[in-house]
Amino acid sequence: MKTITVCQRKGGNGKSTSALNLAHAFALSGLRVLLIDLDDQKNTTSAIAHQGENAATVDRLLIDDSVTIDDAAVATTWDGVSLVAASSNLSGAIRELDAEVGSHLVLREKLAAASDRFDVCLIDTSPSLNILVVNALCASQYAFIPLSSRYFSLQGLGQTLESTRKVTNRLNPDLTVLGVAFVIHDGRSSLAREVVEKAKAEYPDLVCGTTVGVNIRIEEAQVVRQSIFDYAPFDRGAEQYRALAKELLSRLSL
Repeated sequence: MKTITVCQRKGGNGKSTSALNLAHAFALSGLRVLLIDLDDQKNTTSAIAHQGENAATVDRLLIDDSVTIDDAAVATTWDGVSLVAASSNLSGAIRELDAEVGSHLVLREKLAAASDRFDVCLIDTSPSLNILVVNALCASQYAFIPLSSRYFSLQGLGQTLESTRKVTNRLNPDLTVLGVAFVIHDGRSSLAREVVEKAKAEYPDLVCGTTVGVNIRIEEAQVVRQSIFDYAPFDRGAEQYRALAKELLSRLSL
């Protein structure tokens, strides 16, 4: 199973939107996908209709040794996508994990036991670098960093890359950056274009060739708990997310 943490140290960069639409794009290509919501804002959980309302949420998965991925992963209305839902008690999970030795490896151990059930696991995380995000990065082989084409987004990129470097050097030598992609891009803005070119010049091997433009259809899809592929399959947003998924799968050799 390929495990990818979707991370970004600044909010408002399309992190949950990317996790959702990439998960469905991967599933539509025939892969079995697990989506884990580790963000206490629960945007990913609220944007995808799922079964098993009594299933264990991600906080129980992390703090209860007896709870497994099988107990927490539930089917969704998106074919091929299963979800481990977030909960309102993630702050409590953070406190418990902070007090436990080796707690940064809990999610890694849980996912290892379920590695034959899924082909790809995507983990949505919060902007803050807490023990939950460290768990995700330690459980992953890859980090994917979504960006908007605003100037301050580049600051978040630098902070996120520094965080991944520290995790790679100190905790998880198998972690690499899968890619960086502009998923909220206003192609009409000269400043936005400059931001994209600056990122490509500074990180030529990391920045994906595919960009996703600013698109109200993508936002509307989340409101009705659909991916862009179900809500507006012929929209340019669907085409762009398909292209981005294809580019990332190529980097994953899948």
